[in-house]
Amino acid sequence: MYAKCGCLDAARLVFDVMGVEKDVVLWNTMLSALAQHGRGEEAIHMVDEMICSGVKPNRITLIVLLHACSHSGLVQEGLRVFESMTFSHGVVPDQEHYACLIDLLGRAGDFDNLINQLQKLPCEPNQQILSALLGVCAIHGNMELGSTAAERLMKLEPQSPASYVLLSSIHATLGKWESAEQFRELMEKRHVKKEQGISWIEQQNNLQTFTVSEQLAGQEEEELPSSPIAGR
Repeated sequence: MYAKCGCLDAARLVFDVMGVEKDVVLWNTMLSALAQHGRGEEAIHMVDEMICSGVKPNRITLIVLLHACSHSGLVQEGLRVFESMTFSHGVVPDQEHYACLIDLLGRAGDFDNLINQLQKLPCEPNQQILSALLGVCAIHGNMELGSTAAERLMKLEPQSPASYVLLSSIHATLGKWESAEQFRELMEKRHVKKEQGISWIEQQNNLQTFTVSEQLAGQEEEELPSSPIAGR
C-alpha cells in the first residue's frame, strides 16, 4: 500500500520491522516497489541483503532486478546481473529476462549490443521481447528495427494495438505524419481497437470508474463541483 502511493521510505520501514520471517515473495514485493520508482541502486543492495538473510533469489527476483536497472539507467550493473544469473543463482535466462535485457540496452540507446543479444537468443523472440524491442525503437525513433519488430509482432498478435500504435509513434517522431496516420487507418480497417484508459475517483466513500468519454459509472449526469483552484 505504501509503495503504491510512492511512500517508499514508509514501505521500507514496515518491511524492516515486520515480525515475520521474510520469504522470497516478500523480498520480491519490496524489490518491485523500488524498481517501479527508479531506485535501482537500492534494489541491488537489497538483493545482497536478501542473500545474506538466507533467502535465495529466484527467476522473478532477477526479472525485477533487471527492470530496476533498466529504469535507473544502470546498464553495466544490469549486464552483470544478466551474465551472472546462471553461475551465481542457478537461474537460466528465459524470454522474460531477455525482454528486460532488450529494454535495458534499448533505453540506453546501445542498439549494437542489443542486436548482438538478439542474435544470441536460444529461440525465436516471443511477444514480450518484440514488444520491448518495439518500445525502445519508439523511444529513439529507430524506424528500421522498429518496423521489423512490429511486423513480427503483428503476426503473433494480429489484434493487439501495441504494434500499430508504437509504429505510428515512430513515424510521427521522425515527422512522417502521413505514414503515422496510415497505421491508425490500418488499425480501423483490421478492426483493431485500443483499450481506453480507466480512471478512478472516490465520491462519498464510493469508488467510481470512468473513461475519458464517459461520465462516472453508475452516476446520473450532473455538473461536478468546480475546483477551488479553477480560474487561478
